[in-house]
Amino acid sequence: MTARITVGMPLHDGQDLVAEALSALQAQTFTDFEVIISVDGNDQASAEACRPFLADSRFRMVIHEERLDWVGNFNWLLQQPLGEFFCYRQHDDTTAPDFFEKLLAVADQRPDAAIVYADCRYFGEASHIEAEPSIEGDTHQRLKRFIERITATPCRGIIRKDAIAQAGPVRVDEFRSNQQIFVWLAKVLRWGSFLRLPEPIYLRRLHDDNYHKQMRRASDEEKLGAWTTVFTGFLEAVLPTCTSVEEHLFFQHFILDRVCVSREGQTYWIRPNTPEKSGAFIRKCFERLAAEGSMDRWIAPDPAVASGDAATSLADAIAAQADKHRLAMQQAATERDRLLQENARLKSRNAAKTRRVRRLARKNRRLRKSKASRLARATRRLFGQ
Repeated sequence: MTARITVGMPLHDGQDLVAEALSALQAQTFTDFEVIISVDGNDQASAEACRPFLADSRFRMVIHEERLDWVGNFNWLLQQPLGEFFCYRQHDDTTAPDFFEKLLAVADQRPDAAIVYADCRYFGEASHIEAEPSIEGDTHQRLKRFIERITATPCRGIIRKDAIAQAGPVRVDEFRSNQQIFVWLAKVLRWGSFLRLPEPIYLRRLHDDNYHKQMRRASDEEKLGAWTTVFTGFLEAVLPTCTSVEEHLFFQHFILDRVCVSREGQTYWIRPNTPEKSGAFIRKCFERLAAEGSMDRWIAPDPAVASGDAATSLADAIAAQADKHRLAMQQAATERDRLLQENARLKSRNAAKTRRVRRLARKNRRLRKSKASRLARATRRLFGQ
């Protein structure tokens, strides 16, 4: 029987820190979980550090002979049979012992949540708390808020299997970029809300070999190339939710503005802090969109539409897409309602079963008490007391 939580740990060159991360998992107060350690590139040193934990039946390890890289390893984990929730665990991070218990308590109260995550307390090279607010509302409200923030914090929580199935795998690019996790989270967010538990029970270690720091040592050209894939990825994630010309136009320009225009308080892989640099970013974004064969995702207003001409080629260009997207959203909503109903039915059945068990326990206690009382009376009569 599959455990309720499947923990996936992609691992490469982590032999010095992985034992602490695995020990933190063993210390969890909630115990119905399994851990899949996915060792990349035949890394025997990391595998050896994990072997003592394989005595725990909840832990298993797979060693890949070829190098998958981070995205490939993460996607391999997503393709395994998962429990109700998936938890991505970095080999250099830990959590409080009640991490799973507290997140599940929130998730059980909110079956519409795609991810439940906690505040993050940094240690090592920094000491502060990262607190990203919940993202709720309708689908477009959620996507807009996430793209404004662009944060990976929710990825460190528990993620519903159904939301993952809807999102699919993380996109792969030639830059080894961890930026694609933002695109994947946007796709997960289409399914439901991201809910924050305001307690710093995720403990993130900062050190020289953090994967995101390795990426930051890339050249500006590589960073720019990777950042353009965030633009094309967000279009891929968001535009299928648009069911009108107006929604399509808004989001395509909103995404381009977010990636290519520098604003205070927003995060950038490489910051476009001058008009010239922003213009260069815009050009690179469209070159990337063309290279991916996805220029049809960008719809330019037709002059005939602007002049009021009856030949509304803009609407014609995306009418078929709009119908397809509308049907897909209706089907997704139907499936989600079915899952919510099934969840409610299972909860009701479990509650009824719990009540029956309690009634039987009370009855057994009364029977034992009555039997003991009769035995005591018989004993007194036998000995003339």
